[in-house]
Amino acid sequence: MSDSKFEGLGQMGENFIRLAGQPENIGSMENSNGKANAVGQCGDSVEVFLKVANETIDDIKVAPHGCVYTWVCASAMSEMAKGRHIDDALRIEPDEIAGIPGGLPEDHLHCARLAVNTLGEAIADYYKTVSTPGAQSR
Repeated sequence: MSDSKFEGLGQMGENFIRLAGQPENIGSMENSNGKANAVGQCGDSVEVFLKVANETIDDIKVAPHGCVYTWVCASAMSEMAKGRHIDDALRIEPDEIAGIPGGLPEDHLHCARLAVNTLGEAIADYYKTVSTPGAQSR
């Protein structure tokens, strides 16, 4: 396989390969009550859809667009955030996301930051949604 976006993956851990081959929580969500789309410094993007109930992330979907590292980080972030209280989810750090797949190359740590930052923006959107009358689900 000569596709450059997969170069160097032979050194990645088993959890990285699992997330790359079968990412979790991929897709979009109707009737989300929090969503965000952010573009990273490399041009990759992540869209996050949240379904929050009782201040807990009941469901989360991510739509990453870009390299395999962005896909893996978005998936890892979604696994970590699902089921958490939103205040707890806001405490997720990029280093935690980078650690889930067994670490990331230095030049792809920004993918973990992109995933975490987009989650934070989706939670901020949730707060706007619940504070705006008539905007409970979209």
